[in-house]
Parts: sequence; structure tokens; C-alpha cells
Amino acid sequence: MKSIKESFVTDAINIKTYPLGEYDNIVVMFSRQYGLIKGVAKGVKRPKSKLGARMQMLVANKIMLKNGRNFDTICEAQALNTFNKLRTNLDKLTYSMYLTEIINAMCADSDEDIENNERIYELFYSALEGISNSENKIQIFLHAIRFQLKFMTQIGYGAELKTCLKCGCKINDGAYFSVSSGGIVCSSCRQGCDIYIGLHKKIREFLIAQQNCKNGEKTSYDNLVDENFCEKCFLLLKKYIDSRASRPTRALKILKEIT
Repeated sequence: MKSIKESFVTDAINIKTYPLGEYDNIVVMFSRQYGLIKGVAKGVKRPKSKLGARMQMLVANKIMLKNGRNFDTICEAQALNTFNKLRTNLDKLTYSMYLTEIINAMCADSDEDIENNERIYELFYSALEGISNSENKIQIFLHAIRFQLKFMTQIGYGAELKTCLKCGCKINDGAYFSVSSGGIVCSSCRQGCDIYIGLHKKIREFLIAQQNCKNGEKTSYDNLVDENFCEKCFLLLKKYIDSRASRPTRALKILKEIT
């Protein structure tokens, strides 16, 4: 695996950068094989850096890294997708940044579960590409919602939207979403100090369809929902994710402050 090789190559999406000295940056990436990894981009802040714009956030690269004692060094980077349309629209950029926060908060460093990492990478890549090519706010929400649902399922915290978490009964109407547990309960089991949010049957049907659709597919609901409906679904899932994450997401808070 990575730890015993002098150098290694992987596909990776940049999710965060921070300075290291005058000319270098540390780049945090989610890689196809190894999950979260960090690499030093030496001299990246120099005008003639060979890495340059490829080390910006939200760029997918095929990279070569050399193992180091404290940090790996990024030797080469070939851009696979720069997702340029994300950078010309504040909503696209903000919701993409929200996805990077989820990845950074909930994925493990140098995780050697290659199959799991590959699935998360594909979800992440597909969501960024979808948001980048979105024509309106509804489409942005749809891609973000799908990522929320599928990502949580992939890491073992999938939202239960069909049966009661407590008694196991199938619920048609009168479902309540438990923020801390990540699923629905029936009216008989709605008790205690947990936070419960009433969930209309149409919302559950919509979320189930988004949860089960394949990457790049559309559902029968996509052309029926409006922006307000999508925002409510997005914020419901955000509350659940924030309750599970090691730190709360900040991207949407920053968007509200500057608009």
C-alpha cells in the first residue's frame, strides 16, 4: 500500500489548502485509492510554479506523490477536471464547498479501504460535475441532496426513510424524522428528548428516489419540485449530517453573511 512505496500515483480532488512557509502550500485532497491525503506543493506560490492552478481547491488531478517523513510531496499533477463553471457562480461554489467540508469532517486520513474510497470519490466527482453544469438553483440542490444521501449511506449512516427506527413498522403517513438517529419514527414511537421533524409523505418519496438513483440519472421528481421544496430537504439532511460530523459545516453560513 501507499505507506511502503517511495512514490505513488492516484486521482485526487483538492478540498483544502493552507500555507507552509513563504512559497509552499499543504494541499488536502480526497483520493480515489487512499481517501483523505495531504501533500506539500513546493513552490506553488511562485509565478512559474509547474503545479500552479492545478493545486487550487475543487480541481481533480492525477497526481504523483513522493512519501515523506511528515508530509508527502506532490511531484506532478495532471488536471482531469477543473470544474471551471463552479467559480463563476456563488451558489455553485458555496454548495461545492459544503461537500468538501463533509468529506473533510467525516472521512479518515489515508484510509486503505480502496473500494469504499473509490465509491466516495465517484460520488464526490459526480456531484461536483453535476453542480458545475447546473442551470438553476433547483439542479444545484438536487445534486447536493443526492450526495448527502448517498455519502451517508456509503459511510454507514444511511437515512432510514421507509420503516420506523424503533418498532420497525412500515409508515405511510405521519412520519417524523429523528435528527440524531437519521431516520423516521411513527407517531406512536415519537417520544423522549430527541428532535423530531414532521416529514410529509411526498418528501419521503422524493428523498427515497434520490437515495436510490444512480449517479447521473434523473428521477421522476426532478422536474416537479421547486426551489423551496428542495431547500427544505437539503436543510433537513444538513441537520442530520452536522449532528454526526466532527465539526459543523460553515459554507452556507458564510453565504448568508455575504448576500
